[in-house]
Amino acid sequence: MPSIPTFSTSGAGPSSLPSSPRPESPNLDSVQPRRRGSPGRLAKLIAPGRSRSASNASQVSVNQEETGGSSGRNTPDIRRRAGKAAATSLLASDAKYKKFAQSVDKSLQAFESVNEWADFISFLSRLLKTLQTPSPPYPEIPRKLIVSKRLAQCLNPALPAGVHQRALDVYSYIFSIIGVEGLKRDLLIWSSGLFPFFQYATTSVRPILINIYESHYLPLGSNLRPAAKALVLALLPGMDEETGDFFDKILNLLDKISDAITSSFFLKNMFLILISSPQSRLSALNYLSRRLLKPPEESPQNIGLVFRGVSAVLTDDNVLVRRNGLDLLLRILRMDQPLFREADRKDQDILIRAASSVVLQRELSLSRRVYTWLLGTGEASSDQRTYFRQNGLDFLATVLQSDMMSSEKTGGGLDTQKPFKIFLSLLDKWEIGSVLSERLALPALRAIKDATSRGPAAATGELVGTALAVYEGIEPMAIDLLQWLLHNVPQHDEEVNSIHVPILLDSLLSNIKSKTLTADELSEALHSSISLLHVISAHTFAKSSATLVEPSAEMLSIADTLYADGANLLDAQQRIRVEVIPRIINIAFEICEKALLNHDENPEDLLSTIKIVTVLVDREVPSLAVISGDRWLTSVVHALSKVSPRTCFLELTNQVSSFTVVESLVSAALRASRCSAFNPAVNITTDNTMSAVLDALFRYLRPDASPYHIRAVELLWDYNQLAEVHTLEKVIARRLGHKPLDSAAFDAFGILWRLTDDTMLPGEIFNLPIHLVLDALRSLDPDVQRQAETWMRLNLRSYFRILDPSISRLLDPSIKYKDAAYEQPVDLNIIRYQIESISTLFKFGGSGLSKACQSTEYRQSVHRTMIERLENAFPDDNSYLEILVSLLIKFMNTDGPSTMQKVTPLIMRVQSAATELLQSIVSRGEVSQSQLFIIKSSVITKLSLAIRCRYLTLQSKLLHLLHSTMTASTGRNIVNHRRTPSLNEKLLQPVPESESDIHLVRTIVKAVSASGNLSVLQHWIDFVLVTLPHLSTTSGSLQALSECFAQRLRYLAIHVDSVYIRSAASVRDERLVVTDAEVVMILNALERVLLLLAGGPNVKQEDLGKQNEGEKGLLGLMSGVFTVEAPAYEISKSEYPRYLDDAVHALLVTWSITRPDGASTMATSKAQTYEKIRSRVQRVLEKIFKIQPLGMITSCIHVWATNSNEITDSSVFDCADTLAPSAQKMVEIVCEAASGKSGRTSSEVRSDPAYLAFLEAYITRLEAPIAVQVWTTLFSFAKEVIGSIGTSAARLQLYLTFKCMTALVVTVSKTSALEDRRLRRDLQDTYSKLLDLVTNNSLKIAETGLWSRFSAATPDSGDLDKVDVQASSEEIYNFLSSRVLPNIRSLLVDTDRVNAACSGIMVTMITPALRKQSTEASVLRLLLEIIKIPSAVKVWRVQISELFNDPRFFKLKSEDEIDLWKALVCGLMDSDKERLGDLLGKITSASSANIFSNREQEMAVKSLNLRRLSFVLLAAETNHHLVQLPAIQEKLVEMIRSTQVSPRVHSEVYLCLRVLMCRISPQHLTNFWPVILSELLRIFERTMDDPPDDGSEDLQLVLAACKFLDILLVIQSEDFQVHQWMFVTDTTDAVDPNDDHSPEAIMDCLSNILSEGSNITSGTIGNNQNGQPLVLSEQPDNAPRQPRLSDIKSLNSIYQLQPFFSSASIDTFEGVFGGMGVDWEAVEDGLDKEIFDA
Repeated sequence: MPSIPTFSTSGAGPSSLPSSPRPESPNLDSVQPRRRGSPGRLAKLIAPGRSRSASNASQVSVNQEETGGSSGRNTPDIRRRAGKAAATSLLASDAKYKKFAQSVDKSLQAFESVNEWADFISFLSRLLKTLQTPSPPYPEIPRKLIVSKRLAQCLNPALPAGVHQRALDVYSYIFSIIGVEGLKRDLLIWSSGLFPFFQYATTSVRPILINIYESHYLPLGSNLRPAAKALVLALLPGMDEETGDFFDKILNLLDKISDAITSSFFLKNMFLILISSPQSRLSALNYLSRRLLKPPEESPQNIGLVFRGVSAVLTDDNVLVRRNGLDLLLRILRMDQPLFREADRKDQDILIRAASSVVLQRELSLSRRVYTWLLGTGEASSDQRTYFRQNGLDFLATVLQSDMMSSEKTGGGLDTQKPFKIFLSLLDKWEIGSVLSERLALPALRAIKDATSRGPAAATGELVGTALAVYEGIEPMAIDLLQWLLHNVPQHDEEVNSIHVPILLDSLLSNIKSKTLTADELSEALHSSISLLHVISAHTFAKSSATLVEPSAEMLSIADTLYADGANLLDAQQRIRVEVIPRIINIAFEICEKALLNHDENPEDLLSTIKIVTVLVDREVPSLAVISGDRWLTSVVHALSKVSPRTCFLELTNQVSSFTVVESLVSAALRASRCSAFNPAVNITTDNTMSAVLDALFRYLRPDASPYHIRAVELLWDYNQLAEVHTLEKVIARRLGHKPLDSAAFDAFGILWRLTDDTMLPGEIFNLPIHLVLDALRSLDPDVQRQAETWMRLNLRSYFRILDPSISRLLDPSIKYKDAAYEQPVDLNIIRYQIESISTLFKFGGSGLSKACQSTEYRQSVHRTMIERLENAFPDDNSYLEILVSLLIKFMNTDGPSTMQKVTPLIMRVQSAATELLQSIVSRGEVSQSQLFIIKSSVITKLSLAIRCRYLTLQSKLLHLLHSTMTASTGRNIVNHRRTPSLNEKLLQPVPESESDIHLVRTIVKAVSASGNLSVLQHWIDFVLVTLPHLSTTSGSLQALSECFAQRLRYLAIHVDSVYIRSAASVRDERLVVTDAEVVMILNALERVLLLLAGGPNVKQEDLGKQNEGEKGLLGLMSGVFTVEAPAYEISKSEYPRYLDDAVHALLVTWSITRPDGASTMATSKAQTYEKIRSRVQRVLEKIFKIQPLGMITSCIHVWATNSNEITDSSVFDCADTLAPSAQKMVEIVCEAASGKSGRTSSEVRSDPAYLAFLEAYITRLEAPIAVQVWTTLFSFAKEVIGSIGTSAARLQLYLTFKCMTALVVTVSKTSALEDRRLRRDLQDTYSKLLDLVTNNSLKIAETGLWSRFSAATPDSGDLDKVDVQASSEEIYNFLSSRVLPNIRSLLVDTDRVNAACSGIMVTMITPALRKQSTEASVLRLLLEIIKIPSAVKVWRVQISELFNDPRFFKLKSEDEIDLWKALVCGLMDSDKERLGDLLGKITSASSANIFSNREQEMAVKSLNLRRLSFVLLAAETNHHLVQLPAIQEKLVEMIRSTQVSPRVHSEVYLCLRVLMCRISPQHLTNFWPVILSELLRIFERTMDDPPDDGSEDLQLVLAACKFLDILLVIQSEDFQVHQWMFVTDTTDAVDPNDDHSPEAIMDCLSNILSEGSNITSGTIGNNQNGQPLVLSEQPDNAPRQPRLSDIKSLNSIYQLQPFFSSASIDTFEGVFGGMGVDWEAVEDGLDKEIFDA
C-alpha cells in the first residue's frame, strides 16, 4: 500500500505520528474481515468450486487466529507502515528536506491567488522550479497529496492546452525523481488526475500523456493490476474511431498493458468494462476486434464474465455497438465450441436471450449475424439445420419457452409479447423456423391462451393477434393425409394389414388417450381409428393373446424394432399378437369409458368409440378377456341414465343422433352379454342396468319419434324378458312421476298400451301409472292436462274405482294419532299421494263429482274394507263429502312429534295437499259458517308456522284457502254485485278490529319480510292489496307494512340488477325468478300504504283505490272486497317519521339501479324492465312529493347522508331534479328546512347539518347559468347566518354555509354574471365575511365537531368530549387548501382582499399551528397553496424562513411532511434569488471573533446551515441550482479544507456532497473530483495510520466519508468509475484473486488493518459491548443497487465499519456484474431520513 501523508494545510513535512497501539475495540473474532462470497449466482459465474474469500484480507484473519496474533508476516500494510515510519524518521532530521518542504508550501500557496489561465502557467512553472531545486532530488515529494490535487485541478478541461502541457511536464518530472518504486507506492495519489484527462486532452497534449504512460506506468508491470480497469477506461476514448490519429498508439499501449498484467486478466477487465460502462463499449469492441480473433483460452471461472459482457453489448441501444458485439459473438462464442458448452446454463440463457432479441430490430445486417451464429457457417440448408439441432435448438427453445410461460403471470404488455415476437421473427428463417416450430408451436399457443385468460382486456387483443401469427407460421398436422389414404387407397397387402396398420392404430389410440389433441383432431383421429380397425384382418385378431403383456422399460418399442435395419417380421407379428392387439383393445375400451363419462360434449365422438368397441365385440377377439366387462357396462349405464330427453328431439338431426347413440349403447350391451370372449361374462340383468336401459328406450316412445317406436318397443320387451316381474311397471311409474311432468311420459304409456297385448292385464299391472296420470291432471301444462284427460276419458269407468281405494289407504289402521300428531312413523308419501290423487279427481270431476259425493253414502260402496274403516273413524258422517272434510281437517292440523323432525318436509306436503283439497271443497260453498271460522283460525296459525319454517308451497295453498274462507264468510254470492259504499258511509260504519285481524297483520309483515318467501311474495302482495283497506284502521299496522314493503323493494331491485350484471359479464345463462311485475306490485302496495299514512282522510279516493291496468290480484278478486274507510287521523307535515325515510331509501335504491346508463348495447329485456320499474317509481315519488314536498326532500337528504353504496349521488340529485320544478325551488326547500322554518320550533329539534351538506353537493353539480338563478336564495340565507352568528345554531351552520357559498361562487365566477357590479360587490362582501368568520372561529368549529356523511350526525352538546378536534381541524384545512385557496383569486378578484384573506389564514390558523412541536400535513398543504399566490409573498415568507432557520426544523418528520417541506423550501428559495446566497454566506469556516463564544454551539450552527443547504438542494429538481453551483462548491471546499471546524461539520459537508451527486448531473462536477478524491484519501489514510478512538468525534467523520463513498459506488457514474479502483477492487480480483494477490484498494486495506487490530486487542476488550458490528442493509437478489450504510446513524468504534470495508469490493462487483441499475427511491429515502434524523 502506498505511503500517504496526513493532509494538512498547516505544518511542514510528512506525518510523523508514531505508530501507536490500537485503540480499545470489541473482540471481533467472530466477524470475518472480508465477507465470503455467497455460494449462489456469482460463485458459479466467476469461480465455480472455489471460494471467493481467497483474498489476503481473509487470509490475515485465518493466519492470526492460528498463530494467536501477529506473527511477523510481511503483509503489504505492515511493509507500508514500516517504510513510511523509516522514511519519516530519516527525513524529519534532514534540514535541507525541511527547507525543501517549506519551499513547496510557498509554491502551493500561490494557487490561492490564481485568477486566469496565465496564472496557472506561472504557478506550475514555480512549482516545477521548486521541485527541481534539491540536488540530488529527494525521492519523496512533500505535500504530495496537495500537489496531486493542484495538478489535477490544472488538468481541468476548461483550461487551455498550454496549461495542460505545463501540468504534464510537472507530472513527468515528479515521476522521474520518485522512480518506479515511488510511483508504485503512490500510484493512486498521482493517477487520480491523469486517468480522467485523456478523453478531454487535445491533439497536441495527447502525445505527452501517452509518453507518460509508456515511460512511467508500463515499467510498473504487474503492479498496475489494481488500476487495470481504470487505466483501460482512461485510454479507451482513443479507440473510438479506427481512423483516429492516436488509434494505433493506444492500441499498442493497451497491448503493452496487457502483457504487463497478463492478457487473461486484461481481458477480464475488458469484458467487465463492457458490462459496466456503456460509453466505452464501442471503443472496447474496436480493440477486441483487432486482438481477440479467436476464442480465448479462459478457465471456467472466467467464462461467466465473457458471457455477461457480450450479452450487455447485444442489448445496447447503439446499432453499431450491437453489430460489433455480434461480430465478437461469432468469433469467440460459437455454439459448437467448448467455451460455450462449458459455461453455466444461466449464462447461456442470458446470452441466448440477448442474441435472439436482436432480430426484433428488423435490421438485416444484425439478423444475418444472428442466423449465422445459430446455424453455423455451412452453405447447405441441411447442414445448417443439423448444426442448429445439435447445438442451438435446446438452448433457444428452452429460453423462449421459459419466457413465454413467464408471460402468463403478467398477462399482457410489450415485454410479455417479446418471446412470441422473437419466435415469429425466427420463423422467417426457414432453417430455424422449421426446426424450432416443432418444439415451440404448442407451448407458444398454450402460453398465449393462459396469458389472455389472466391479462387485461386491452392486452388481450394484441395477444390474440400474436396467436394468429403464430398459428399461421406453424405447419398443419399430417392427420388429413392419413384420412385420405385410408378412404381412397385400397389396402390389400397382408403385411400392411396385419403388421403396420395395428402399429399405426396403436399409436393413434395412444395419442387419443393422451388428451393432447384438439376437438377437431380428436374427431378425425377417431374416424381414422375406425377405418384402420376395419383394415386389420380377422385372422390377426383371432390369434391375439388373452393376456396383456407390458414391455419392459429397457425394451425398444415395436415401432423402433420393426423399422430398424435388419428387422424380423416374424418377431414383429408375435409382439403384435401378444402386446399390440391387447393394448389396442385395452385403450379402446378406456377411450370408450371416458367418452361415456363425457358423452354430452360430443355425441359424434361417443358413437365413434362405440363403433370401435362393437367391432371388437362382434369379432370376439380373444384379447377381450383383459377387459373388465362390468366396469364398461357401468359406464354404459351411467351414460344412458344421463341422456337428456330435452336435447334429443329439438330437431330431426338431433333425434336421429340421440336415438342412434341410445340404440348403439343398448345394442352394444346386448352384444357384449352374448359375447363369450369376456371373462367373466357381462351381466345386464341387474336392477340398475335394466332400469337405465328401459328409461332410455322409453324416451323414444313419443309421437314425434314414430320411426323409432317399433324398434324401441322391441328392445323394451327384449330386456323385459330378462328382468324381474313388474320392472316395466316401475319404470313407467317412475317416468310418470318425474317432476316436472311432460307429455312424453303419457304418450309413451299410451303407445306402449297400444302396442302391448291385452293378455298381459294392463289394468292390474299398471296400477301405479294410473294414479300418476291422475296427478298429471293438476299440471298447468295444457298438453299434459290434455294427455291425462284423454287417458281418463278413454280408460276411467267410475270415479269411485279410484276414490274408494284412496280413502281406504288414508284410513289405514297403521296410521295412529296422539295429541294432533302422528304417534309413530308412517309412510307420509303414500298419504300425500292419495290426497293429491283425490284432489286431482275432484278438479277433473268438477261439480258433478262434488254432487255425487254429497248425494252418495259411502256405505253403498262395494269396497268392504273402506266401509269398515270409515265406520270406526267417523261414525257420525254419512256422505262422501262429510267424510272427506273431516278427514282433511284432521290431516291439515296433524304435525309430527319431536322425534320425527327429519320427516317435517313430508308432513308439510301432506298438509299442503290437504289444504288444497279443502280449498277446492270450500270454494264449492257447501261448508257451514262454524266450520269456516274454525278453518280461518287454523289457517292463520298455520301460516305463521309455514313462514317460520319456509313452507312456500303450503303458504300459497293456505292463502288461497284463507281467501276462500273469508270470501265465503262475507257472502261470496253477493260480493261481485253489491254497491261500493261511499266515503261517508264508510265513516259511519267502521269495521271493528278483531284479534284475528291483528294476528293476520303480523303474519303479513313476517311473510313479506322473510328472505325465504320470495317465491310466494306475489301471493302475499296480492292478498295484501285486496285486504289493505280492511287493515288500515290503525296507523301502527300501516307503518309496519310500509317498512316491510320498503325493505322488500330494496332487496328485489338489488337482486334484479345483480343478475343482469352477471349475465352481461358471462356467456352462461343466469336465473332470475323476479320480473318487473313483482317489483311493480311491491311499488303498488308501498304507494297505497304511503298515501294512506301521508294523506289520511284528505287523500283523494282516486289516488287511494286506483290500480294500474293489468294489476288484477292473483287471488282473482277485485280489490274492493274489503274496501273500508281510511284511518281518521292526520300526520303533521312537520313530522317526518322513520317509515318515510325507509320508503324513500328503497325508492331511491330502485331509482338508482334503473337509471339508464346510455349504453347502446343494453339488452332489450333489461331496458324494458328497468323502464317499467323506473316509471312506476317516479309516479310513487311524485304522488308523495305532491302531498308532502318538504318531507319528501328531507327524506331524500337523510338517505343521501347515509352515503349508502346502493345509491349513487347522481341518482339522488336526479330524483330531486325530477320532483322539484326548478333548482331555485329545490334550494328554497332545503334552505327552509335548514333554517327551521318548516313549522317546527327550534326547541323541538335542531337543524340537521345534512341539509346544508346536501345543498353544497347539489350546488356543485349545477351548471353555471342555473347557479346564477339560485344565487339570491342562498345569498339571503348566508346573510341570515352571518347576522345571527351569535346563536349556537348559526355557529353550527357557519362552516357548511361557507362550503355552500364556495361551491356556488366558484361556479358563478365562471359566468358573465360578475360583470354586474352590484352582484360582484355582494358576492365579494358576503364571501369575505364568511371566510373571515370561518378562519377566526375555526377552532370553535372544530371543537363542536363537523358533520360527515360517514357518521351522518353531529355530536350533541353532551358528547363534545367525543369530538375528534384534530380530525375536524384537518378537514377545515384541507377544504381551504383544496377548494378555497386555489380559486381565491377568481372568488375575491381584488388583490387587497386576496392578501387580506391570506393574511387572516396565516395569523389565525397557520401561525398557531406552526408554533406547535409537530405540524400537521394539512397545515403545510394549506401553507403551500398560499405560496402559490404571487401577491401574498410577504404574508408567508417570514414565517417559513423562521421555521426553516429554527434549530428544531430537522427533527423527526413523516414522509408526507418531508415532501411538503421540500415544496415549501423550494418555493422560499425561488421567491427570493438572493436567499440561497444568504444561506451560503452563513456557511463560513471562520470562527467567531467573540472570545466568549461557545465553540460547540458555533459548530452546531455551522452544521445546521450545511444541513439546510443539503435540504435546499435535495428539495429541488435535478440541476435546479446549477447557476449557484460554483458558489456552493467554493463554500464546500472552504469548509472541507478548514481545520477550525469540528468533524461534525465535516460530516455535514459529506452529506451535502451526497445530495450533490443526486441533484447535479455528473458532467457539471468534473472539476470537483480532485478535491473530493484528495479529501477522501486524506480521511482514509489518516484512519489507516491512526484509527480513531472509541467514542471519538472523528468516527462520525469516517462514517460520513464511508456513506459518501457508498453512494458513489451505488450510482457508478462514468466519471467515478475511473477513480473507484482507489477505494475498492473493481476488477475480477474482487471475487477471483490470484494466490499471490495482495489487496491495494483502500477499503480492503482498512479491512486488513482493522482485522489485525481486532486480533491484537482481543484479550483486553472482550467485554466491551459498545462496538457491535454494523448490520448493513440487505441487497436483495436481482434487485437494483441500494446503499448499504443508509440506515447507520452513529458509530461507537471504528471496528464496527469492518463489515462494510470487507464487503465493499465484492458488493460493488456483484452490483455491476448483475447489471440491475440503481434503486433511486432507496437513495432518496436514505437522504431524507438522514437529513431529518429519522
